[in-house]
Amino acid sequence: MVRLLGRMGVPYRATVEFAVMKRLFLLLGLPAVLLLSLTASKGSKTTEEKVVEIGHKATMNLLKKLLGEVTTSLEEKGAAATIRYCSERAYPLTDSISKALGVKIKRTTFKYRNPKNKPDKYEEEALRYFEKFFKEGKKPPKYYVQKIERNGELVYRYYFPLKVLKLCLTCHGTVGKDVDPKLYEVIKETYPEDKATGYKEGDFRGVVRVEIPAERVR
Repeated sequence: MVRLLGRMGVPYRATVEFAVMKRLFLLLGLPAVLLLSLTASKGSKTTEEKVVEIGHKATMNLLKKLLGEVTTSLEEKGAAATIRYCSERAYPLTDSISKALGVKIKRTTFKYRNPKNKPDKYEEEALRYFEKFFKEGKKPPKYYVQKIERNGELVYRYYFPLKVLKLCLTCHGTVGKDVDPKLYEVIKETYPEDKATGYKEGDFRGVVRVEIPAERVR
């Protein structure tokens, strides 16, 4: 059972500069994100506000950590090697941050590069929610929150939308036009089931999902 808690909620100010986030995803060979600035609330916090705060913090921690590791790999080994590096390090890194913060973090999309990023039914709901705004040419909400009751367990899910920027097309655009064929060979070798090409600038790429145990927000 899933209940929609909120779509917009109370904003929370991002502390990572947009330019840094653009560089992160360029180095990763992943889509850059259009970080939507959030503003903190005063006074007692609602459940939704707590979910947003925890979810946003986890998202920013993941992106900043990935930036540091990928920057080092890119400088020392180059772009093609960094693609392989990311395939080996992204998940352990994500798991370590999840464990440290007591949450479960995942990047997911309909056009995934790695099958591990394939969305479940709840994630599909969130993806369709954001996708609708992009298809209609409207500005997407800053986040999406779900309250899920599953096998007697209550959890909350926070979703952060990702948008394709021009920089992303090097690895996610049209092969032969935006994506160098030789680089794509490396991508296909590393990710045989890759679906993550054919994007245009401004397309909806996917979400960062943060699953939060109910006890964390009580």
